[in-house]
Amino acid sequence: MTIPTSPDTSERSVHLDLFSTSQKRTSKKNKSEALFCKYNAPFFAYQIHLSRYGVSQGCCNHWDCPRCGQVRAKEEYGRIVSGIRKLAETSTIYFATITAPGGELTADEADEKWPLWSNRIFSAWRARTKSRGGQWHYVAVTERQKRGHAHFHLLITADPGDLYLGHVYKERKENIYTPANAREIALRSDWLAVAMQRAGFGSQYDISIASSIEGTSRYVAKYLFKPSIFEDCWPKKWKRVRYSHSFPKLPEKKTDAFVLISETDWNWLGRRSSIVEVKDSETLLDVRWRLRNSDCIVVQK
Repeated sequence: MTIPTSPDTSERSVHLDLFSTSQKRTSKKNKSEALFCKYNAPFFAYQIHLSRYGVSQGCCNHWDCPRCGQVRAKEEYGRIVSGIRKLAETSTIYFATITAPGGELTADEADEKWPLWSNRIFSAWRARTKSRGGQWHYVAVTERQKRGHAHFHLLITADPGDLYLGHVYKERKENIYTPANAREIALRSDWLAVAMQRAGFGSQYDISIASSIEGTSRYVAKYLFKPSIFEDCWPKKWKRVRYSHSFPKLPEKKTDAFVLISETDWNWLGRRSSIVEVKDSETLLDVRWRLRNSDCIVVQK
């Protein structure tokens, strides 16, 4: 019996760099706005060579910051792609989508209960996986549906243990080629269906085996660049991307950069440097003003 796998999103994705994505980072309308941190993250200086230094602003890590939200999304994107690539060397990767129930629940009510439902399903799934001797690693990216309710796309190494080929009805617009509510062959799991409803979720779910590790991981990670991810309409402490404790982390970057907070810090940089490089014109004006009492030259590189 052949078990269907998730569609290969693109063989071309194998050749993309770690952080590549089809999503636009910033629109032309708010491009200049996104050059600076909304929460005034401090600047950092780093030595390039001898008395030549570079200066750039740090990241506040807030999703609703026009600048740093994009920076964090790129970092999370890189961790997802590299982490799944590493896990796929020893484990099968499953791709699942789990949705908040609709009907009588409003989006706000579903948001309030979402953390509880998520903890329940992950706890039940982890316990089942451990009892069967399986590997427990996952990453989940949450987004909004058109109706406003949340759902997450999940890449996970845990096999529910009872997958079989069944049928599911997919809602779609009816036309001369495809009927509405088409019946399709898909992987099913009786355990997952019951566990979801016990956790509080609805009965709708999708699960498949990732056919292209690169394509599927990038497909899930690209949801980090959807406009709704950067809005401040999410509940406090909401995890837009959630990892298991064992999910691989990106290697730590070694740096000799130092933070520029006080006037003393900027004066120290002015005495040590002959040339200071920045990456954009707005930062150029800011850094020139802060180093106005020094003899160093500030240039845009």
